Amino acid sequence: MKLHKREYGTVVGPHPRTAHAGMEMLLAGGNAVDAAVAAAFAEGVVEPSHNGIAGYGGCVLIYRKKTKDVVAIDYNSAAPAAASEDMFTIEDAPDTAAGYRVPGRVNVHGPLSIGVPGVVAGLCLTLKEYGTLPLKDTLRPAINSARYGYAPNGANRGGIAGNAERWKREFPETARVFLKNGEAPKKGEVLTNPDLAKTLDAVAEGGHEAFYEGKNAQTIADHIQELGGCITYDDMKNYRAFITDPYEINYRGYSVYTSPLGAGGLTTLQMLRLVEPYDIANMSPAERFHLFAEAMKICWFERLSRFGDPEFVDIDIDEELSDSFTATLAEKLKSGLESPQPGEVVYQEPMSCTSHISTADVEGNMVSLTQTHGGGFGSMVTVPGTGLLFGHGVGRFDPRPGLANSVGPRKRPLHNMGPCMATIDGNPFATYGIPGGRTIPNNQLNITVGLIDLKVSAQESLDAARFFSDGAEPIQIESRAGDEVIEKVREFGHEVSPSGGIGGPGHVIRVSEDGKYHDGGTDTRGEGKVVGK
Repeated sequence: MKLHKREYGTVVGPHPRTAHAGMEMLLAGGNAVDAAVAAAFAEGVVEPSHNGIAGYGGCVLIYRKKTKDVVAIDYNSAAPAAASEDMFTIEDAPDTAAGYRVPGRVNVHGPLSIGVPGVVAGLCLTLKEYGTLPLKDTLRPAINSARYGYAPNGANRGGIAGNAERWKREFPETARVFLKNGEAPKKGEVLTNPDLAKTLDAVAEGGHEAFYEGKNAQTIADHIQELGGCITYDDMKNYRAFITDPYEINYRGYSVYTSPLGAGGLTTLQMLRLVEPYDIANMSPAERFHLFAEAMKICWFERLSRFGDPEFVDIDIDEELSDSFTATLAEKLKSGLESPQPGEVVYQEPMSCTSHISTADVEGNMVSLTQTHGGGFGSMVTVPGTGLLFGHGVGRFDPRPGLANSVGPRKRPLHNMGPCMATIDGNPFATYGIPGGRTIPNNQLNITVGLIDLKVSAQESLDAARFFSDGAEPIQIESRAGDEVIEKVREFGHEVSPSGGIGGPGHVIRVSEDGKYHDGGTDTRGEGKVVGK
């Protein structure tokens, strides 16, 4: 495959303004971290459905060429101190997929769904520890988009239109910010958010403290409590993002890294360990789908039945990725391949509105960054005077008590984000990630196999047909796989539901070992942009 010589680097993001914000930092002499932070701040303005400045959180992987190591930064949301596992009423609902419901879905939308937002803390920490440019420089593109306007893309226009009437009834400040004369913006129409620009101005001057302390934090806490939520000033003040070690496996000689729990990447790594003994490169597409579907069923049950915040749930990660435990799962895989059956399903409400950014510079540094509101427009609550639309961190917990991912005070929820990167002999190889709720771990498997086993380009790894199972049958396969492939998968014993699209738009950068040559790809399922110079 062809890699392109770069003088500065490559940025891939879900919106053209996102990618150009990152490139602006590279052209100013910044590194891949500066580019990722600027892109993420800009993305938080121009794709309000998917993530935001008050989005519930995200996670970052950073590969540093000089030291040949990978670090992770976790900025997942934290539940308020007043949250508890029995804070939501649970009703039996045998007519639903879950078998239960929370009346009014107050765990998903509204003030009780809001956890302490992690985006500003995470991006400020990332820049402080690993960037080179001032915070105010990385915020400039985001501030300009908020103050002078941006044209929402198709996905966000559709999301605004779909929620407009509800916002007018239930979330008037959100309606005021995102509707023009009471209507959703049309293609090419510009939205501004001057209150958000002022909030970002304050962050540019005062950093983390300007957001999580003082007037801004008090305004946030007061309004959410007035609405019936439980975020306090102390919840805001005490929040911290943190630096940690990524999870890592060796896959066919490549070191594959992902963010730690509560992220979804551990499930991707377990899938990779399960399928590694198989000769994937010489399998037909139908054979791969059959193998992967059975691996997905096993790993998703493990995830949803046992995983949670490692500060609250005892999980031995070394054991989860060990040869002995993988061998135990492999016996289940062998049985499933011989006679496919629906897996053991642990229901949790799926949500999928997230953004991923990949960056690389010519020094060989790489960043993989994913952040989110949760579901579309998160909690749907905007705090007056701030321009801040809040994600719904509490909505990512299982609302039922007594489970690994039940709500708890200051607990961080299980989520599906799972940015990845790979190195070879300590040198850069690829940085990649994708949005899409529960489809993220599965699609990261697909991308990894494409890059390493099938040796395809960055773009081809994204264009490949996708498939999905979290335990249930029928499994989903994208129609682009073709009728013949889908029929062959059925012959293996699966029920199959063809799908027009599975998951969100991913972004991949392949990098040469010296870091100077790149191959970027952006998903044709979205409206993203590759910018390389």
